Amino acid sequence: MSLGVQGPTTINSTLVGFVSDPDGRGTLSLLFSCLLTLGLCVWSAVHLNLPEYNESEVHYLYRYLKWSMLGVFGPELVIWAAWRQFISARALTKMIVKVTFEYVLRTSLDTDYSFKGGYLDDDEKRAKKWTMVHSFYAGMGGFAFDLAADDKSNGPRFIPYLRRLHVTPRGIQVLATCGLLPKVPESEITDKSKADGTAKLIACFQVVWMLIQALTRLAIGLPVTPLETNTIGHVLTALINYALWWHKPRMIKEPTILRGDWTREMCAFMYMSSQVSSKSRRGRDLLRDFGVHPEMSEVIYISGGRKEQGELEKPNVEVIEAVTHVSPNDVSTSQDEKKDSSGFMRLRDELPGVAVDQSQKSQDGSHIDTTAKEMRVLRWKLACDAIERFPAIQQRLEFPEFDIDEMRYREALRLYPEMPPKVRNKFKRADQPNEPRKSDEIESFVCISEELVVDRPRNWPGDDLIRHLQGHLIGIILWSASTVYGAVHLAGWNERFPTSIETWFWRGSAAYIVFSGVLWSLLNTMGHLSGSVWWYWYDILASTERRKSHIVIYILCFIGGSLYVVARVYLVGEAFVSLRRLPESVYQSPSWVLTVPHL
Repeated sequence: MSLGVQGPTTINSTLVGFVSDPDGRGTLSLLFSCLLTLGLCVWSAVHLNLPEYNESEVHYLYRYLKWSMLGVFGPELVIWAAWRQFISARALTKMIVKVTFEYVLRTSLDTDYSFKGGYLDDDEKRAKKWTMVHSFYAGMGGFAFDLAADDKSNGPRFIPYLRRLHVTPRGIQVLATCGLLPKVPESEITDKSKADGTAKLIACFQVVWMLIQALTRLAIGLPVTPLETNTIGHVLTALINYALWWHKPRMIKEPTILRGDWTREMCAFMYMSSQVSSKSRRGRDLLRDFGVHPEMSEVIYISGGRKEQGELEKPNVEVIEAVTHVSPNDVSTSQDEKKDSSGFMRLRDELPGVAVDQSQKSQDGSHIDTTAKEMRVLRWKLACDAIERFPAIQQRLEFPEFDIDEMRYREALRLYPEMPPKVRNKFKRADQPNEPRKSDEIESFVCISEELVVDRPRNWPGDDLIRHLQGHLIGIILWSASTVYGAVHLAGWNERFPTSIETWFWRGSAAYIVFSGVLWSLLNTMGHLSGSVWWYWYDILASTERRKSHIVIYILCFIGGSLYVVARVYLVGEAFVSLRRLPESVYQSPSWVLTVPHL
C-alpha cells in the first residue's frame, strides 16, 4: 500500500477577499498561525542584558518590546548582536583558562609576588569551572561593583552619581590576570535565569510545522502567501538566535556584587580606564566609542621608585593632592624629590576642579556630600594603589606618545585592537618600546584605556565585548546577512499581489536591500584591504576632522539609510496587507494537512 500526495487538477487564480475556515484553511487561521508563530519565536528568542539600577518593570518591558520589534523588522540585526555576544563569550572562556594558568604559574614561581588572590589550587579549579554560562553572564553585566553612598564601612565615595558599575568581559579578563576571578557556581546563575523552555519548544514545533506545510504546498504546485514567506524567514532567524544564546541566562534583573579588600582600588582603576568616566560620553549609545576620552587618558602616572624585588612603591596621597589640580608646568617639586617619591598621577592638561552642586543626586537618589575635586583625589589615589598592588596592571603602562600622529594611532588601536596589518604597519615605531631612558630621568607612563566597566549594560554590541575579528570583517558578515534576507524576499518575484504597484514595490524593496548589502560588503572589504580607506572611514566615525567629502557621505548615508528602513518596513507590512486579496488557491490544502493537530 502506497501513500501519495496528489495536487489539484486545476489551479483557480481568481482573486477573492475574506475566506472563512469552517472546514479548512481560511484567512483567520492563516493570520493567526503566522502571528502566533512569529510572536512566539521573536519573544522567546530575545535575551536582554541586565537592566540599569532601579529600572522600573514598565521600562524593562518597553526595552523588551523594542528588541522584539527589531526582531520583526530587522532580524539579522538581532542575529548580529547575538553573534557578537557569542564570540565574545567564547573568547572570554578560552582567555580565562589561559590567563589563570599564567597567573598560577607566575605566582608559584615568584615567592615575592605582591598579592595572592587565594590558594593556587582554588584558582585552577575556579578557571576549570568557568563555563560559557559564566561568560555570557559577565557579558550581560552580571558582575558589578556596588557604590552605595550610605556604606561608609569601606571609606567615602570616590565616584559621583553612580550606584553601580557593571564589569565588562574585558574587565573580567583583567580581574583574571590579577587573580581576582569571581567565584560563582553555574547553578547560582541558572537559578536566577527565567529561560522559558516551554515557549521555545512550542515555537520550534510551529517552525517545523510551517516548513513542512510550505514545502508540501510548493511540491504540489500550491502557492505560499507573502506572509508565510516572511514568517518562515523570521522563524529561521529565531532558531539561529536560540543556538547563539543557548547558554545565555534570560531575564536576570540583579547582578552579583563583587566584594573584597581589593574592590575599591580596582573599581577606581577600571572606572578611570572606561568611557563612563568621561562627561562627553553621557547620553550616547550607538556611537559611544568615538570621540570619548576616559579620565585615564587625561593623566600621566609617575613612578616614584621601585623596591629591590622590582615592585613599585606605594603612592603618597599628599603628593597626589598636590598635583591633581595643577598643570604639568606648575609642579614645583624638585627633580630629586620626584625621583625618590612614591608613584602618583598628574594631569596632562589643566582640568578645572569644579565642586559638585550639593543639591545634585546620584544614581540611587541619594545626595552627594563630597565635592568632585575630593572624589577625584581619592579616586586617583585608589587607582595608583591598584597599579602598585597588581603587577598585571603595571604591564598595561606605556611611555607617553611621541607626537600627534602616534596619539591618533593609539586611540584608533584602542577602539580597533584588531586593526588591519596594512594600517598597523604605518606605525611600526608605535608598536616598539621606547628607547631606554637615563637613570636620572623621571619615569612617566600612560595607561591603556579600555572599556572595563559600564554604568549600565547595553544590548547593542560595543567596545565592551571581546572581538577576535577585524571590524570590517564583522561588517561584511552583517551586510551579507542583510543580503540573504533581501534575497529570500526577492525569490518571490513572481508572486501575485492585489495591485501591480504593490508587486513592483515588493520587488523594488527586496532588490534595494540586496543592493545595499552587496554595496556595503564591498566597502567593508575595501576598508579591510586598503589602509587609506580604513583611515578615511575612521575619521568619519571619530569626527576628528571635517571635510567636504564627509558631508557628502553623511547626506548619502542618510538618504540610503532612510530608503533602507522604508524597504524593510514595507516588506513586513505588505505581507499582512496582501491578505485582503489573494489567489483562491492559497486557501486550498492537501487533505492530510487538515487532519494533523497544530496551532
